[in-house]
Amino acid sequence: MIENKEWMDISEKLVIKGNFYDQNHLPSQISNAIYQFGNRDIFEIIAFIDASDEEDGSKGMIITPQAIYFQFGQAGCIRYDEVTSLSLQKHHHDPLVKTVIRTKSGNYALSNKTINPEVLVLLLSEITGLNIEMIMTTHEKVAYYVPIILQDLQDDAYEDIELTEKQLTLIKEFNQELEIIEDLDEENYCYELEKIYPRVMTFFDELGLDSEEIDELYKIQEAFEQSDNIAEQKIEDAKRFYDDMMNQYSQGNTQMYDQVQSMMSQLGINESDLAGKSMDEIEDLLCERLGISKSVMDKLVKKFANKS
Repeated sequence: MIENKEWMDISEKLVIKGNFYDQNHLPSQISNAIYQFGNRDIFEIIAFIDASDEEDGSKGMIITPQAIYFQFGQAGCIRYDEVTSLSLQKHHHDPLVKTVIRTKSGNYALSNKTINPEVLVLLLSEITGLNIEMIMTTHEKVAYYVPIILQDLQDDAYEDIELTEKQLTLIKEFNQELEIIEDLDEENYCYELEKIYPRVMTFFDELGLDSEEIDELYKIQEAFEQSDNIAEQKIEDAKRFYDDMMNQYSQGNTQMYDQVQSMMSQLGINESDLAGKSMDEIEDLLCERLGISKSVMDKLVKKFANKS
């Protein structure tokens, strides 16, 4: 059951389009809302969102201590004691944010056209005690969880931790970096998040933080390590191929070298294209033509640099 106080601080955050009314200021159109998509057994209303263009209560959300009734693109009722799972889908450079709420009597998908699905699903998680499945890529989860932890640190949400001025400055720098990263294209977005991730994790480890968000970041570390292992194997394969090619070339067998030249030509890479370019420009070109990430290219360059 939901308590009144749990809605006190979220009214403005919950509504994207429409008007929010608490139980002390319910408008006359609430009766039409109850008739249109509510239940005649509703005796207590905590809050009401009127999302109708005519402000007649024909669309919106009725929030009670036991359930949420709504009418947007679809009509439904989410009883708190029947919720079985919660998920949130949110992607980089995609304005659509969606939550899927599964219940014993049906499943409901709500997007950010009228209400803020992130605020709603966080509240339902608090009411039901269910964890939220985050439908995001590994990199997107870094961009999602790290700011939450940084904000919790600033809000003194972690007990027995007193931040120094140096640590507060570092938090500010992390937040600034994350804001810049958010505006990058997908390739650089992933690349920069992989670079900032170990630094923030070292910072959090030094503080001895323990929370659900920290646990999620450790799961991300496992995913990154697995990805690194796959990339490392590709690099080792490339290195063995290169060593074998150069060995045969030194013995007068140019077949493998000629094959590489042919492949480069098929990919649209000519030696003349590389002339006069900086190393960064060459790496960008190779990443684009070979279809590999900057992080893999970095490892590849280091591998061959160490060889020489």
